Amino acid sequence: MNARLVVSLSFLLCVLSGCNQAPPAPLGAELTASGPSDGFVAGGSIDSISYDETSNQVTIEGWHMLTPKTKAQTLTVLAEGAVAVASVTARERPDVVEAVGDEDLLNSGFVLVLDLDKDSRLTRLCIMLDDQHYGRRFLYSHSPDFPPCSAP
Repeated sequence: MNARLVVSLSFLLCVLSGCNQAPPAPLGAELTASGPSDGFVAGGSIDSISYDETSNQVTIEGWHMLTPKTKAQTLTVLAEGAVAVASVTARERPDVVEAVGDEDLLNSGFVLVLDLDKDSRLTRLCIMLDDQHYGRRFLYSHSPDFPPCSAP
């Protein structure tokens, strides 16, 4: 096989496999003052919430439905009692891939840390997203001990 044909085949394979696409943006989070509007449906999960009174922070773990095709990888967070997003970190969730049957959700796990008002706890928590494939979603809270998404 000549070198020109090898290069052409390599380029074609690269294009077909998507190597010419930019990697998805890193996961981000922003606070908002309003909850989900019409058109949002449950999708994803808030799995745990833990408070650190020493640092006045809350850590929220769960999984979202943002796929790599969505350019804005942003969780929009209504968190009454929070003053800032301290950090957000993506995590692999092979259990989500298996449960939902979508390989695009491998990196759907997250750890979100919020700074709180001094000596406060969350009174309301809604985490929302808008995905190119799955649409407008809010994360479902499985525990009655978690702050509600609806107005208290």
